[in-house]
Amino acid sequence: MAKTSVKNTEIQKIENYLKGYMLNQKLLRLDRYERTYFGYRDSEESIPDTPLARAKMFEIRHFIMELENSDEKLLLYYHYIRGETVERCAELLGISRSSGFRLKKRALCIALEALNKKCGEDDKKSQSYEAAV
Repeated sequence: MAKTSVKNTEIQKIENYLKGYMLNQKLLRLDRYERTYFGYRDSEESIPDTPLARAKMFEIRHFIMELENSDEKLLLYYHYIRGETVERCAELLGISRSSGFRLKKRALCIALEALNKKCGEDDKKSQSYEAAV
């Protein structure tokens, strides 16, 4: 039981990470709207968040595109990058709605494994760098 709840918590974390793409996209849209209609962010006093938002979006898109080609990757791309609903993604993939939600859960598990693997490799690189210095 405890192992399942830990796994669900980790899946929620990866889902929140992937949802960051849409959040940053909205941030960029709002920033553009502010500059167009209110003239905000033109002063040098404020530090724009747009470069950070774009970098975060690139990181998330790159993470998804690095995954192995599969239906899970397509679902993650269309759901989190393109903003399609799971139902629409299932329709695009030619599967039922319920299969779409099962596919999403599998896709999040695959993404979680890939992120853990990526973090592990980054830790090894930093440790080897520290040992060399």
